[in-house]
Amino acid sequence: MKRIAILVAAFVLATAPAFSQIIPGAGYLNSSFISGSSSSAQNGFYAGVSMDMNISGVKGLSFAPGAYVSYLSSSSSSSFLGLINTSGNVTEIDLNIPAYFKFSFGLSGGARLFAYAGPTAQIGVIAKSYSQTSTFFGSGDNTRDLYSGNSGYNRFNILVGGGVGFGFSQFSINVGYDYGLMNVYRGSSDTVINRANLHVGVSFAL
Repeated sequence: MKRIAILVAAFVLATAPAFSQIIPGAGYLNSSFISGSSSSAQNGFYAGVSMDMNISGVKGLSFAPGAYVSYLSSSSSSSFLGLINTSGNVTEIDLNIPAYFKFSFGLSGGARLFAYAGPTAQIGVIAKSYSQTSTFFGSGDNTRDLYSGNSGYNRFNILVGGGVGFGFSQFSINVGYDYGLMNVYRGSSDTVINRANLHVGVSFAL
C-alpha cells in the first residue's frame, strides 16, 4: 500500500509541468470519527502541492489535482480516585490525493473568489496509539499499530466534499470539508465509523 501511495504521488508531481500552475499549500486540519450520534476528533496540519489546469471552453473552470501529507494527533487521560491513572495518545500520518474541479470568479483589483468540489483518496501511512497506566503498585505502557491486528483502522478511504476560498495575486486562503464514504473501522461488522475532515489553509501559486 505504501508503494502504491508513493507511485501515485510521484505521478502527480511528474505531470506538474503539463498544468498551468503549481500551488504549494499548508494549513490546519480537524478530523472527526463519526459513529451514529457520537464522535471524536483529532487535530493537526497538512502540507503539499496541487496543480491548476484550465479547462478550455469553460471560463473560470479548472481541474485541480494534488498530493498532501497530513499529521493528526489526539490525547486523553483519566483518573479513578487518584489510585488508577491512565493516559494515552494517537498519532496518524496520511497521504491525501484530491481530484477537485474548481470554479474561479474574478473581482476587481486582481482579487478572486473560488469554489471547489470533488473526491479525495486517502491512504494511511502510519497510525499508532500509546497508552500508560499507573497504580500504587507500578506502571505499564503499551504501543499499538492501528493498522495491524483484528481491529483498528482501514488504510484506504474515499472522501467527497469541497470548499470555498479567496485569492489575491498569487496568494489564496480556503476552507473546506470532506466526508468519508468508507468504514474506517476494521473490526466488528456491526460497527461503522466514518471520517470527516475540516481544513483551513493558505497557498501560493508559483
